[in-house]
Parts: sequence; structure tokens; C-alpha cells
Amino acid sequence: MVSPEQFDVEDFGHHYHYFEQFEGSFALLSSLETVQTAIIFVHGFGGDALGTWNEFHMMVDDIDWTSRFSESDLFFFQYRSVWERIQSSTDRLLRFLDKVIFQPDMSNFTVSIDALRVEDAVQADQEEPLNTISALPAVRQYHQVFLVGHSEGGVVIRNGVKDRLNGNSPILRCQLVLFAPAIGGYAPAGFLGTLANWPFLGTVLDAVLQAAPAYQDLRDNDLLKEIRRKTERKDREASKAKDKSKPALGAYIVWGRKDRVVKPRKYDQDSEDFEDCNHVEVCKPRSSYCNPLVRLSERVQSK
Repeated sequence: MVSPEQFDVEDFGHHYHYFEQFEGSFALLSSLETVQTAIIFVHGFGGDALGTWNEFHMMVDDIDWTSRFSESDLFFFQYRSVWERIQSSTDRLLRFLDKVIFQPDMSNFTVSIDALRVEDAVQADQEEPLNTISALPAVRQYHQVFLVGHSEGGVVIRNGVKDRLNGNSPILRCQLVLFAPAIGGYAPAGFLGTLANWPFLGTVLDAVLQAAPAYQDLRDNDLLKEIRRKTERKDREASKAKDKSKPALGAYIVWGRKDRVVKPRKYDQDSEDFEDCNHVEVCKPRSSYCNPLVRLSERVQSK
């Protein structure tokens, strides 16, 4: 393998890196060697690693934000948010965190620079070592990790915290930033939401959505209550003991005032409402709406 020092990257900004072991997931890796912060984005029901977060990918390297995110690696996690159970999606996220963030398997960051030759295809049985480089300019040791979730992604993150409450898992030391998390329940939005309110069509739509395992779980009050009950109980215990070593028991939460999809749960003291935002828009920064980027950058810089 070529050493990281030989990897020619730009002197500023981030570059894309895709993970073969985690289909659809990718990272924006800083070209700096001094990176100590990782930010992992987890999309919601029916979303994806790219579209859900809209301009985050472009705006982090804009002149106004470069200094705030230049020493951060950004990871966009993809999972089967419709056709898998919440627990299965949680297991995928925990595996991603273990293999890429907490105890990184460096094979996830290798890139082949061998050109595909005709004789390679003909003589496929002859195994030769690939010439590879590392996508990272230096080995990372992240001292702070942020988990950023939208909608179902907030539930998946919370469930991951719940699953590792016993012990001293690294996920408990993560900072949580959640946009309109579905921790209090979920209903269809937009055009689907309109149809859901029609007497006959609503029944048909609900029957169709009920075929999606994730939708079933997001409508399961017992599941959501169990996640809240366990994390809130541990949070109270930590507060009583003045133990600040497990910040993932709490979260900074953003709600959109025009959200008609999730039911806000205001048990977290660190929360706020964004004006003129619905469920889909609340996590998508753009030139005329920088709030998601502003709030995240403030937390990254304050740690």
C-alpha cells in the first residue's frame, strides 16, 4: 500500500470517498492531517445518504464555512429505511460506527489505483496484489463524534444508544443532533399525508404502507416508548450522579413549526423550533436557509 504521505490531495476542502462494504454510504474527508472530529449523518424514512441532506455536501466547503468544518470528516450513512425493521437498521449503523469510526478497519479507506488491463480480465485467476492508496491523509483518531439524524434516523440513533447503555460503548460519548426525529410517532407527509386523510384512500394507503417493516415500527408506540424510557431513565441517573461522560443520553433537537409528520417530544431541554419549515425541509440547508448548517457548526466549534 502506498503511504498516506504519497496521497496527493488538495490543500483545502473535502474529497468524496465511497464505502464498498456499506452500499450507498460515503464520506467527505478533510485533506488535513489534524482532523479530530467525525460527523455521521443518518437519513430518515424513504430518504437516502445524498438527497436527505441536500446542500450540506456543497456548503461545508463554502468560504463562510470552511474554517468550521475543515477539521471534520463528514460521513453519510445509507440504510434500508423502508424495507427493514428499526432494529436491523440500528445493527447496520452500529456496525458502520464500529468499522469506520470507533475502531476503523483501514481497508474501508483504501482506493485501488491499478488500471484495469485486458490481460487482467483474461487471466483473472492470477492474483496479483493491487496497488492501493489510503483515502485518508493520516490515520484518524476521533476525539469527538456527532451523530446527526433526521426523522427515522433519529429513532435509529436513539435505539443504538439504548442497545449499548450497559458498559462504556463509544456511542455513549457521541453528541446527538436530531432534526424532527420520529421519537414520538410518525405519519405520512405531503401528498401522501393528504391522501391519508381521505376516508377511503387513507385506508388503502395505510394498508400499503403497513407492508413496509420500518413504517410498522414507526407506528409502534410500545417500541418508541421503550427507547425513550430506557434512555431517559439512564439520563436521569447520570444527571443525579453529575456524570457528564455520556452525552448521547441527551440530544439537541430541532423541530419544524410546519411539520405534520412527527409528534414533537419536548423532554429534551436543548431544543428549538425552526420557523416556516416542514418535516422535509428542516434538515436541508440552502443559500436562503442556513439554520441546519449554523446550528451544527456551533456545536462542532464549541466542543
